[in-house]
Amino acid sequence: MTVGSVTVGAVSDGALAIGYRWFETALGFHLERALCEAGVATVFVGMGGPTHPGCDADTPLPAVCAGLAEQPAAYLWIDPAGRYFPPGIENTDALTAAYIVDAHIGHWRASAARFFDAVFLAQKRYVEPFKRALGHDQVYWLPLGAAADVHRDHALPRQYDVAFVGNIDRAHQATPRARRLALLASRYKTNDFTQSAMPADVGRIYSQAKIVFNTSISGDVTMRLFEGAACGALVLSDVPAAENGCDDLLRPGVDYATYLDDADLISKVDYFLANDAERARIAASGHARVLAEHTYAHRTRQLAQTMRSANLRRGAPMRSASASERLRARLKVYTHLHMLDAVFDATRGMNPLRRVWLAAPCLARRVMR
Repeated sequence: MTVGSVTVGAVSDGALAIGYRWFETALGFHLERALCEAGVATVFVGMGGPTHPGCDADTPLPAVCAGLAEQPAAYLWIDPAGRYFPPGIENTDALTAAYIVDAHIGHWRASAARFFDAVFLAQKRYVEPFKRALGHDQVYWLPLGAAADVHRDHALPRQYDVAFVGNIDRAHQATPRARRLALLASRYKTNDFTQSAMPADVGRIYSQAKIVFNTSISGDVTMRLFEGAACGALVLSDVPAAENGCDDLLRPGVDYATYLDDADLISKVDYFLANDAERARIAASGHARVLAEHTYAHRTRQLAQTMRSANLRRGAPMRSASASERLRARLKVYTHLHMLDAVFDATRGMNPLRRVWLAAPCLARRVMR
């Protein structure tokens, strides 16, 4: 394991242990850096990478915390998590919290949330449903944002009419995203949508774009809204995102632009490509707004402030649940994270046929992926 930073700040009176599956495009990578830069004493206990050592995913969280030089005051699990959901979250003495990004596409995340004392959600419309499902009010809206050091205007020639960086794998092929990207690529000069990109590459791509295209899966407010604006491009997004809290963060027609459907998308792209001054005005306003209010420095400040609250209590439903209820919830999480080994670990001691039966859904997801 590795210590990210130990400086003047802390969550309550101790360090914040932070867990996620590390890679350079992970949300956790940006949040961890922002926490360290804010002076929060932060220790990484998630699944590491070649340049970022971490812990074994199957080590119970209480054992991980016991092995630290200083017991953490709190633990933060960050979604999307890859194959990382440590055993024993509900048994740790530290206050536990989860930051859940994709509540709109994974019902299993409501089961995962039951293991945590506090839950932060990137999507505003799920705050009240999660409060009802968890039976407590320690659920908070924490929107996504931009990393100002990498999502920035590189002052490059804006050679692309439209740019997009994001997921277009099999799960997205039946969504409007794939159709609209194909439509844009057939009409305008774009970057290569099929290529993945590191954070610094995203900054350079968007810095070469006149327009950054955004489309949600289920009205979600994506990172792209903030990243595109931070790089000085005009962000053009679908209306459903505006109805999920986006208008509380960015002003439509002032900080970003919206479209209704495929035809309106093309009409808006044509309009803004033909009207340089208006496009530049909106892009400049969005750029200023994001840097002033919507970077990960702003988000981590809100997160740390909430977790320092004297009123925050250890109220995770799984802390008091029965062993069978915990197992059902954990197996649901493991299945959707493709954590087959964890399923077998959790069912050790059961009848072998029963273990295979419980592992079958996870195995099927592994094969079909």
